[in-house]
Amino acid sequence: MIDLHCHSTASDGAVSPCALPQMAALAGVTCLALTDHDTTEGVEQFLAAAQKLPHFLGVPGVELSTITSFGEQCHIVGLFLNWQCPAFQELLNNLRLWREERNDQILVNLANLNKPITREEAIACGKQDGVLGRPHIALAMVKRGYCHTVQEAFVKYLGRGKAAYASKRVASVTEAIHAIHAAGAVAVWAHPMTNNSMGGRKLARTLDELCEAGLDALEAYYPEHTPTQTANILLAAEERSLLVSGGSDYHGGNVHPGIQIGLGSGDAPLVPDHLLPPLQQRAIEIKKAISG
Repeated sequence: MIDLHCHSTASDGAVSPCALPQMAALAGVTCLALTDHDTTEGVEQFLAAAQKLPHFLGVPGVELSTITSFGEQCHIVGLFLNWQCPAFQELLNNLRLWREERNDQILVNLANLNKPITREEAIACGKQDGVLGRPHIALAMVKRGYCHTVQEAFVKYLGRGKAAYASKRVASVTEAIHAIHAAGAVAVWAHPMTNNSMGGRKLARTLDELCEAGLDALEAYYPEHTPTQTANILLAAEERSLLVSGGSDYHGGNVHPGIQIGLGSGDAPLVPDHLLPPLQQRAIEIKKAISG
């Protein structure tokens, strides 16, 4: 059983990078990718823990927030990442700066709504290092008594279009895919059908731009994809000669409740094992190309 999309406490997950491999192995997963949001802070701990387990492969990765030239937001996962690549780390540094600017604006918005939260309170909800994000602000709101749950905080205040929401500057899809390739990694469009407005025409237009930038794969197997959506993504991958990936997007805790490593929201393995070798081969090809 493989799972090529999960998160740790280095971003907005509830489980530490060093604890994830053991948890995954106990669940029957033999290959797990750590793909934290806009950070690789947890990769070294994750790989060190993974290497101690027999017959277990830990895959260094990342999930980048990006935007197309026509305003469509896309998450791009990088798999088999050389996370120490200077060009890639330069992009991450920019993303951290932009995320902090957004966090500051959210805190200002909350104060204007008479729901003040300090940065220190948000940090105390899990981010002594790594990436501070909306889930941590939401937890601080729950601790303050402004909301009963993290979900309520998003529905009332922090979700897109809500009173405290602030947009975040992100990289273009081209910048992100080029940086992922510079780091020797495979570029995957994550959960492409989770945007409610993603119809056939927009999917085609988005894929045109992503493929022009060098996209390698589509994440077809995802807990929120319906069987029809999965079939449509598999067809799109075949038509565009793209590889296929998948993952649970496991966060633990309150971010995606009910999601299990390797299984998503079901009782059977979410991602077919046969998808792994082609992705590994593509990573080898990318690394060979950039080395000369």
